Formats: sequence, structure tokens, C-alpha cells
Amino acid sequence: MQDNGSPSHPCEEQAMVSNQEAHYDDVAKEYNKAWFYEDGTDYQQWLVRSLQTRLQAAPDSRVVDMGGGTGNFSAAFYRECELEEPVLCVDPSRALLAQAQRHVSEVEPLLADGLSFVGMTAYNQAYDRILFKEVVHHFPRDELGVVFAGTFQQLRPGGRLVVMTRPHDSTHYPFFHAAHQTWKAVQQDETIYAQELRTAGFDVSVDHADYTVTMPLSRWLSMVESRFWSTLHGFSDAEMAEGLKEIKARFLRDSQSASSTTHREQGDHKGEALRCEERNDPPISFPDRLVFITGLKA
Repeated sequence: MQDNGSPSHPCEEQAMVSNQEAHYDDVAKEYNKAWFYEDGTDYQQWLVRSLQTRLQAAPDSRVVDMGGGTGNFSAAFYRECELEEPVLCVDPSRALLAQAQRHVSEVEPLLADGLSFVGMTAYNQAYDRILFKEVVHHFPRDELGVVFAGTFQQLRPGGRLVVMTRPHDSTHYPFFHAAHQTWKAVQQDETIYAQELRTAGFDVSVDHADYTVTMPLSRWLSMVESRFWSTLHGFSDAEMAEGLKEIKARFLRDSQSASSTTHREQGDHKGEALRCEERNDPPISFPDRLVFITGLKA
């Protein structure tokens, strides 16, 4: 376990400050409260097993979690796979990595940006499995080839890489219109990542999976307001307030319409207070649509 306060790894001195890093420093305190990043949930367990199915890590595998942040997922993956060595959790955010320190035997935190890390030739053929979970969209298009080529060199023969990302189209997520436009501008199509991996030398396969997310509308609004995804980081407070109004108006309208239909079909068996609560804070459901791109170093 490395001391997050005093760099002991060559990459640490090269970690660069960026808008993405500033975003994660801003949200670090509340990050693990967002539904997608809570520790010990059914969703986390489903995601760990989904990724292990594709990574196929063995107990003696050396695993890297690129952009691993707080280390919660790295630690969960360590436990699921019964790994013998801690997962190397690489992230450029000091605020997030500070939280990873609590996973003492399961996670080795490393302060470094991805481009610096994959460029360290001293670590060529040092790892068996590398995970890019919800991070690849942070790399500019012209850096992808460099990142994946460096990753190819760092993996041992027979090594595997999995990129877990989300689609270019975000309309299935309950955002406001401007957020959808921003998402489309920063989220590359999966075919771009797959092609860059093939160019780097990987044998590539692509598949998809959905997980149905359900939560009260109020919780979703709170998450969006906290800008839990970096897509939301650039919106001002005024723009965010308008966006939240847009989301709430749309989903309250849809919920009231669905509720009216249900009561007409089933009869009115609920008290007015409960119906009022449902109208003001209805549950919302939507698919978390994930893309898994697996690269094999044959």
C-alpha cells in the first residue's frame, strides 16, 4: 500500500490536473452516495460478476483498475475473485484516492493519470487484467490509440482488457435536454473504441447488458444536482436549476398520467395522502445500458 500523500511511483509526478479531475475532486465527499457507486449493493454485485465473466481473472492475476477512484469497486472485485494481490487502483484525483486508503489489503492506490501510467515502459508485461470502467470517455480521441497501445504493452501474453462504457445515445437516461446534448458530444460511439483496440493489437469482442434502475424521483434529482457524472460538471447553478425543473415536470406529468390510468382500471384503494405522495415523488425506472468491449492479447 502506497502513501497517497508522498509520491513513491514514477507516474505520480506526472499526474495532470484537468477538468475531469477537478470534477471528481468536487464530488468526492458525496461520490459514494450516488446510486451507481454505493458499496455492497445488488447493482455493484451484478456489475462485479458481469466484469469478471469478461475479464476472467484468476486468483494469481495482477489486476489494474484504471480510474478506480474511491477503490470501492476495486475492493469488491478483489473479494469476488479472491485475488492474492491487491488491485492497483489508478486515478488522478487525490480526493477520491484518499478514500481508497481504507481498503488496506485489497487496493493499492496510485495517483496518476491514465496517459502517464500506460506510458511507463518499466511496467511492460507486468499485469494480467486491466479494467477501464466508466473512464474511457475521458480520453480525447487522439489519445485513445496511445492509451490502448500502452495498455497492450503492459499486459502479459494472454492478458485481457475490458472497457466498460455507455452508449453514444443517452435518451434512455432521465436527463434534461442540454445534458443529453453534452453527453452526445463527449461520449464516443463504441465502434471507435473497438477499432482503436484492434489497431493496438487486441482481439476484440463487444457485447451489451442492461440493469433496471429504480429509485424515487427526489433521489435522482439530488444526484443530478450534485453532478455525480462528469457530463453534468459544466452546467452553472442556474442552468442546473432549469434542467431539474424540466426533469421534474416531465416525470411528474408522466407519473400522474400512469397513476390515473391505474386507478381507473383497478379502482381507488389508496388514501389521498398516499396518492399525493406518489404524485410528488414517484418512483422512476430506466435501464442502465452498458457496453462491454473485451480485448485479448493473444
